[in-house]
Amino acid sequence: MQLSRNNPNGYLAAIIGSLIGAVALLYLGSYLGRIYVIKFMPNAELEGLIPPVIGQFIGWWIGEVLGCWLALRWQNHRKVNKTVKLLAILTPIGIILWLVAFIFISQLLNSYFSDLEMLLLQNQIRPISVGLLIMVLAWLARFLTKPQPPHPHTYE
Repeated sequence: MQLSRNNPNGYLAAIIGSLIGAVALLYLGSYLGRIYVIKFMPNAELEGLIPPVIGQFIGWWIGEVLGCWLALRWQNHRKVNKTVKLLAILTPIGIILWLVAFIFISQLLNSYFSDLEMLLLQNQIRPISVGLLIMVLAWLARFLTKPQPPHPHTYE
């Protein structure tokens, strides 16, 4: 009789690592983008939005992938590189889809709420939706690449 071993799949490590990494580097990228605008584009108008947005995008992308890699590697899970490569592919797709959906829903709700109510609603919904998307992408990447437990009737 063989005792069952508790083999963690790495879902929680992937999700927490991705969340911490993405949030940290998302804000760092935004901050560096704003500093760039202040230093090198003092008379910028609308084009002053481009560096912080690019910084947020790159920070979110790199932070999510790097955080997932560090968490899975630290916990000695299998198939870390495969999970991280898939997450690196899924993250920009998820960010772009989130942005399109967020803009679309904001425009739909804009006719029902005043400007101040809409601003308050966006400031509450945006971080929650970003966090949920980060967790879903990390879970999906780990689910699609999770190591299968060895079958008890196979010989290896």
